[in-house]
Amino acid sequence: MSETADQISQAALNQLQQMARNIGYGTITLVFQDNRLVQIEKNEKIRIKKA
Repeated sequence: MSETADQISQAALNQLQQMARNIGYGTITLVFQDNRLVQIEKNEKIRIKKA
């Protein structure tokens, strides 16, 4: 994955959309280097309910 910020591929957008649909609670981070998207990170948190 190495698209410029102006030209992010449809595949990367689809992957980001899928991640957003499936995350319950957490963050999705886009990592850019030299104006190019090089990485998508998903950090999902699971909340433990008190008994």
